[in-house]
Amino acid sequence: MKDFITHQIEKQSLSFTAESFLGLSDTENSLVLVEIPLADYTLTEIARIVESNNARVMNLFVLPVADGNTLILSIKLNLLDVSPLLMSLERFNYKVLHYEMKEGSVTDTHKERLDELLYYLSM
Repeated sequence: MKDFITHQIEKQSLSFTAESFLGLSDTENSLVLVEIPLADYTLTEIARIVESNNARVMNLFVLPVADGNTLILSIKLNLLDVSPLLMSLERFNYKVLHYEMKEGSVTDTHKERLDELLYYLSM
């Protein structure tokens, strides 16, 4: 799967590396690849989730997977840190395959601490 994602990034970026692809514009700072079943794909829902996180879609590619039932969305955003967007996508059951951003990161430690806090609050 990782090779497929790398190939898609290279294919859509016209032989740029992932790092140079992100550096094309000051307004395009992040890249998110999302896998979604074809039956569940609605661009308006994805745009609503992105815009509710104070982001704008700067570029969008829809890549059909060979099985014909799945799409890979490549979304370039004007965000430096996509962490809140990743959490929103996860909350709405979108499968994030890959992401790149210029700042911030979601680590396993952050996720564990958040889970512990939520557990504590539910007691």
